[in-house]
Amino acid sequence: MNTDLQTKLKQYLTADPTFRAIYDYTRQRFEAATALTAHNWEHAYRDTLNAIIIGEAEGADMAIVLPAAVMHDIGFLYGATGKTHGAVGADKLADYLHEGHIDLPADKLAHIAACIRTHKGSMHGEVPETLEAKVVSDADMLEKFGPIGVYQGIRTFTEFNYDAAIIIDRFTSAAELICQTATGQRLITGQQQFVTDFAQALRAAYQPYQETDHV
Repeated sequence: MNTDLQTKLKQYLTADPTFRAIYDYTRQRFEAATALTAHNWEHAYRDTLNAIIIGEAEGADMAIVLPAAVMHDIGFLYGATGKTHGAVGADKLADYLHEGHIDLPADKLAHIAACIRTHKGSMHGEVPETLEAKVVSDADMLEKFGPIGVYQGIRTFTEFNYDAAIIIDRFTSAAELICQTATGQRLITGQQQFVTDFAQALRAAYQPYQETDHV
């Protein structure tokens, strides 16, 4: 499946020079930001492939979806936190593209910014409004489930220096998260349980090693 998705991505890049410029510039920016161990280019690339699966199935405007998926985490390049990076990324989008010498029509810029602003979806209590914003949110949501979800969660632990208890709680809460599209919800079916089972096993294994006030 990944080979087919990579082929489709190459086709989109070839067909749309502006998307190609956004893709190349964003890759350059994130590969230079070595402190971003979880929200890095590898993550943005996976989200972009996820967006192809969901966006095509839902009939979304891929000229909006794909640039938004590639740039969804640019807020981190401007010092944003986990809670603020969607809003910061949306607010900084015009500056970011200007820095990359990339021009977009005002309506397209606004639509992509809206996708970036709400890309955390149910994880942050956000409600994406357009179909394209829902697709971008779901593409990122897929990163929270299955083996990739565990992998990405542990990398986030490193990036944000979270206590292990926070990571365990985040894995546990995966069962409460929902996708915005029917395709996204179908894709996470069965994958949520993998993460919550891992959280339960990790909590049990970690408990004997937790430091107490008596030590």
